[in-house]
Amino acid sequence: MRIRLPGVLLAGVLALLTPADASAQGLDIKGYGMVGGMSFTAADSFEAVLGSASGTIVGGGAEVGFPLGGLYIGVGGWRFKQDGERVFVSGSQVFPLGIPVTVQITPVEVTAGWRFKNLSSRIVPYAGAGWSSYRYEEVSSFAAAGEDVDERYSGFHVLGGAEFKIARWFGVGGEVAWARVPDALGAGGASAAFDETDLGGTSFRLKISLGR
Repeated sequence: MRIRLPGVLLAGVLALLTPADASAQGLDIKGYGMVGGMSFTAADSFEAVLGSASGTIVGGGAEVGFPLGGLYIGVGGWRFKQDGERVFVSGSQVFPLGIPVTVQITPVEVTAGWRFKNLSSRIVPYAGAGWSSYRYEEVSSFAAAGEDVDERYSGFHVLGGAEFKIARWFGVGGEVAWARVPDALGAGGASAAFDETDLGGTSFRLKISLGR
């Protein structure tokens, strides 16, 4: 079943509690949109196929803050999509095959963390860690049977950042995240030639949030 991000994630989390329920329980609920850049750990593989080891990501999600200091839980997702070309690698030489391919990566991230709300009334630093589920797709118009890829792999991530509260219900922030998704690559193609198996990497994200 295909999952569309980030709309389903945001709607699902916000539907758990109505604003009245959240207020009664002392919970803070916010939704956010995000745009940023991802630099993949498997740099040689992505460079060979896509021409670059980094690219733009877009996504969003939602967070629930609990009345226990700065504890929060978030669910979010993003998408990376880029066109490239299938290649053959011999030693350190990369030979383009003239076969277009589209690579799409769609992770879901579940994060638990802490917001340091007592440091400043306007700027709130935070840190978190959690579980990641990466959907990896390779699609080519001229693919033979079994060449296209559509798999999901599990990993983990850590992140940190800060949010600037422009108003009570509106904020902007920056975030750095690092993810490790082991044994997702390396079964064949360029990643096997370069002996790269990690689908994770480091991302830098700009977030705009609505909510408390």
